[in-house]
Amino acid sequence: MPVAYTTTYYKIKEMQAPIKLIQGGQGAGKNIATELLIMDDRPKARVTTILTDTYPNLKDGPISDFEFLFEEWGMDFNRYFNKSEHVFYWGGRKIQFRHADDNKPFKGKGPRRDLLYINEGNRLGWQAVEHYIARSKEVIIDYNPDTTFWAHEELEPRSDCEKIIVTYKDNEMCPENEVRYIESRKHKTEWFRVYGLGLVGTYSDRRIYDFGVVDEIPKDAIRIPSGMDFGKSPDPTVLIDCYIKGVSLYVDEVFIENNLMPEKIEGAERMSIVDKMEEIGFEKNQMIIGDSSGATELKDLNAHGHNARGVKKTSVLLGMKRLGSYDIKVTKRSTTTIQALSNWLYDLDKNGKILPQPPKAHEPDTIAAIRYVSMARPLWEYLVPKVEEK
Repeated sequence: MPVAYTTTYYKIKEMQAPIKLIQGGQGAGKNIATELLIMDDRPKARVTTILTDTYPNLKDGPISDFEFLFEEWGMDFNRYFNKSEHVFYWGGRKIQFRHADDNKPFKGKGPRRDLLYINEGNRLGWQAVEHYIARSKEVIIDYNPDTTFWAHEELEPRSDCEKIIVTYKDNEMCPENEVRYIESRKHKTEWFRVYGLGLVGTYSDRRIYDFGVVDEIPKDAIRIPSGMDFGKSPDPTVLIDCYIKGVSLYVDEVFIENNLMPEKIEGAERMSIVDKMEEIGFEKNQMIIGDSSGATELKDLNAHGHNARGVKKTSVLLGMKRLGSYDIKVTKRSTTTIQALSNWLYDLDKNGKILPQPPKAHEPDTIAAIRYVSMARPLWEYLVPKVEEK
């Protein structure tokens, strides 16, 4: 593929702010366009740092791109490249190739640089990049917007930051087979939003649970116990109805209510959980699975005729794995659950690596309620074959 100055290149070149965010989908040509800009249009950038997450990605990404560019120009990149230092010297310029997982102390706290280019910024954590950014006169960051991350949260609100969105349509050199592949996936709405349109989505390797949205619960789905997460005022108490059909777990929000009292008290000004159950006419014979630490709530529900059980305590990680084994389907009216499943993500370490363990952030209440049901499968699994035999 020959080198060409694409629409993506000119869009980046026109940006004026010191911090430039290049948000784009697959095939947009963000990397080559930025690297061309570094070589062609930044003569004053005597010291440039190109940063990505790992050495393999650095080698197969920016370094490989520069080798390609110089080959196209009929030049030998390695003649100017110090492989031991990962520094490229050319035309009075010094271009440093760095990766965030080198475990060197005080990364980014060295001498100031004229230009910092962060490649695939969504792969790195904020702690890995903040010192680099603070000590750079100009910053260019490209990324796929599979979900919001520090570029949106820490940088985009700043007055010295500018953002553009580019797609494969801005890259005249995008191979035809890649264009066909991208456009063939338009029916994959979430994927195409991110990788086709370059818009922020929730398509992320960090997302803990994959799920789909449905209009309603299938009529032949089998109802299993409902899940309840007890909220300590002012946190909400959540009730979720659950159904099984094959390997699919269907969930539907019943209520999410703040400030419910844990037990019913006659004459109290605030409504209790039992009062709320009576208000919606919830069937008393329907089993409810709740957190066993909510002993007061469970006792009061049972005292008023409900069939409430506490889930047997086990590790949150085990519960996550059990829930994740289902094909989760959420009714479209369950907006809080949809948002929770979309935004509850695995944590990253200081180098931007995914930590396969429960996040430090509070587990969303709706997810907790569903997880309790999956953890209590021994209490209800007999229902499935019994109903299916009819």
